[in-house]
Amino acid sequence: MLDALNRAEHCRELAEECRRLASTTLSAQMSIRYSCMAEGYSKLADGRLGLQRLAALAAIAENTLTN
Repeated sequence: MLDALNRAEHCRELAEECRRLASTTLSAQMSIRYSCMAEGYSKLADGRLGLQRLAALAAIAENTLTN
């Protein structure tokens, strides 16, 4: 589970870097490309955390049913 948190955090960091690059590049085309990449990394980070939360809830439900 910790690995999923580390990966989600890494994706957030990449998203932030892409946002920074999008705001500093002189090319409009590259700005759009970096913005799209940032959005993708953010969605990936949210998805990883979403899957982790789902797994945690499933484990809680399983423990509840067995006790």
